[in-house]
Amino acid sequence: MNNQAVKIMLEDCCKELESISSLLTGYGEGALPAYMKKYAVIRATGTIETGFKTIIADRVDRDSHQQLKNFVAIKIRKSSTNPKLDRIENLLKEFDAHWRTRFREKVAFSDKLELENALTILVESRNSFAHGGVQVLAIEDTIRYFNHGCKVLLLLDQTVHEEVELPENAEEKGMI
Repeated sequence: MNNQAVKIMLEDCCKELESISSLLTGYGEGALPAYMKKYAVIRATGTIETGFKTIIADRVDRDSHQQLKNFVAIKIRKSSTNPKLDRIENLLKEFDAHWRTRFREKVAFSDKLELENALTILVESRNSFAHGGVQVLAIEDTIRYFNHGCKVLLLLDQTVHEEVELPENAEEKGMI
C-alpha cells in the first residue's frame, strides 16, 4: 500500500479486532456484554471509512494549492460518509472519471459481489446499532468483512497511485 498512514491504521484495527476475538473466545461470548461485538463493528467500519477518505484526500492534496487542500479537508476528510462501494466510486468520479473506471475494473476482478456485500453488511450493522437496533455480528464475521474492506482500500490505493500515460497531444484534446 502506498499510503503508509492508512496501512498503519488498518494494521492497528486488525490487531484490535483479533484482541477482541481472543477476549470473546477466552471468556466465552456469553460472559462479556454484547457491546464488545458492537464496538468491533463500529471500529472496523469507521477505520474503513477513514481509510478510503484518507487515500483519496491525500492523493488529491499532493501538489495542490492551499485552497484545494482546504476544500478537500472540509468535503472529504471531515465529512461523514458510509464506506459503501458506490459511494467510493462516486467520490472517485468527482475527481477523475478514469479513477472510477479503473477502480471498478479492479473490484470486478476481485469478486465485486463479495466486497460490496461485506461493506454493506458492516455499514448496515453499524447503522442499526447507532439507531437503536439490535443487529449484532459475530466477531468472526466482523473480521472477515473488515478484511474484505481492507482489500477494497488496497485496490483504491493502487488505483489513485497508478501512473496514466496520456498521448502526446492530450492537452490539445482537453484531456488535461
